[in-house]
Amino acid sequence: IPIRSVRKMLNQCIAIATLLLLPITPIKSAEDSGKIRFLVIGDWGGQDQPPYYTPEQKETAQGMSIVAAASHTFSPSGKTDHHPAASFVLSLGDNFYFEGVREDVVNMRFEETFEKVYHHKELQVPWYVIGGNHDYRGDITRQIQYSKLRKGTRWTFPDFNHRVVKEFTVNSSDSDSDEMRTMKLEIIMIDTIQLAGFLDLQSELLLGYFYPLPGPESSILAAMTLAWIEERLKESDADYLLVAGHYPIYSACSHGSTKELVENLDPLLRRYGVTSYLSGHEHCQFHYNLDEMDYILTGAGHDCCYGASNRYNLPKGGELKYVLADTFDYSGDSGAKGGFASFEASVDALTVKIHKEDGKTLYETSFLPRQDRFKWRNSDAEATE
Repeated sequence: IPIRSVRKMLNQCIAIATLLLLPITPIKSAEDSGKIRFLVIGDWGGQDQPPYYTPEQKETAQGMSIVAAASHTFSPSGKTDHHPAASFVLSLGDNFYFEGVREDVVNMRFEETFEKVYHHKELQVPWYVIGGNHDYRGDITRQIQYSKLRKGTRWTFPDFNHRVVKEFTVNSSDSDSDEMRTMKLEIIMIDTIQLAGFLDLQSELLLGYFYPLPGPESSILAAMTLAWIEERLKESDADYLLVAGHYPIYSACSHGSTKELVENLDPLLRRYGVTSYLSGHEHCQFHYNLDEMDYILTGAGHDCCYGASNRYNLPKGGELKYVLADTFDYSGDSGAKGGFASFEASVDALTVKIHKEDGKTLYETSFLPRQDRFKWRNSDAEATE
């Protein structure tokens, strides 16, 4: 049996076993600033030849450090608005181009592609990680092991699927009360490769780089992953509930929408009142809204940009509120070399900003807390208008 086939079978067995054993205790931290900020970056994984990073990746890392720092802004009325430093980073996969990491290079690639590039003090915070299709071309379990064996690392990749819960305290909405209350942000990090599969290098060379995904390698694992996701969604009482995966559900850019996620994942997000779905995979950035569901894509961590060739294939009735893309793949006319996103959760809204590589804000939007958008019946998490 080919070594690659054995590795795939082992990874599937490990993934099924870990889904059965995944702890439901979330990662928590309390914030007392009244807000919590974090950054999101996808597809930042350098290259597999020296120097193991791209110039665009390093520029984007510098821009991230600028945006991650605490700051103040002033309204026309003179009011000061404090923005706390980013307390963590979400990494949306394709962490190591182009063939993931292997046992013989794992420590070197982490050092050259991750540690040395994101060396800024503002980025010395937890990085919550999921895998992408390029990570699966190597040994994805090595990235999980790095999280567990490297003592004190910010690299936080406890399992193929995991969740992050953060709490922060805010003043009561009652203007006559000094009472403080706790708000909750929950992010469910999911392995979309388990749901939609991936093309290995040989298939990609034969079929083309943007050929549609083949579907899950294991229908049993895909079903178990979807069941785990639904259970996490059903039990969430978060004020802001995000789901983050590598593949987009809907996409305006070169890969296009992901059939398996449209059919199997999207209905769950709508049923349980998810605030927004975050993804990478496409080397572009956009905000798409369809029937009151929001999709944020940021996949320009190491270069930009793909073209928006699928923008007219998006479902009718949806709105592409913003897109950063070249006219054609890497034609350069967008003026961007890379990019990332930042999020700030407060009592009133979850503010989202899309940045180019130097940290400049290109687009801004905001989402309301879940309790303002949905009504809950007993323990049933279905949303009612």
